[in-house]
Amino acid sequence: MVNLEKVFREYRKSRIAEDAIKQQAELYRGYLVKQSGQLARLKKEAEELRESARNPALEEADRTRLGADAVIKAREIAAKEAELQLYAAERTRTMREVEQKKREEIMVDIYKEIDRRAAAEGFHFVLDSSGKTMNEQPTVLRFPASCDLTEAVIRELNRTMTEERKPEAPQPSAETTK
Repeated sequence: MVNLEKVFREYRKSRIAEDAIKQQAELYRGYLVKQSGQLARLKKEAEELRESARNPALEEADRTRLGADAVIKAREIAAKEAELQLYAAERTRTMREVEQKKREEIMVDIYKEIDRRAAAEGFHFVLDSSGKTMNEQPTVLRFPASCDLTEAVIRELNRTMTEERKPEAPQPSAETTK
């Protein structure tokens, strides 16, 4: 028995991937906010041009020119809005793909460790205890604690990850040996 949700949540590699995804999403959001500010500025300029084009104190030629400028500005606004919508849609899709890819990579590690642990313990079947039924009840109601591999899997995954990340001992250079 393994609680896959808990293993995934407590595996350090999951947290690292989640943080990286959040950082990337924040960069995308920052760009979107900046572009939204430019869009707001364009809208304000367009409104000012429309107001000026309706000003009866101006000559007809000036009002016509300002009206034409307002139409051009409206086209810029439409283009900017389309650009922002496309950017948001593409980034959302990209982020989903990245998140799915990372999840799959992490699950490969988790499944390898579950397979290794199950073979060592002599289990032929391993069930996920984190699932819920339609009644929001656990799919596995009772099982002996001795059959729960969750903590052992988490411990081993995090241990092997730590060992993989240990820096190598610095090698003496030619200058330090002289």
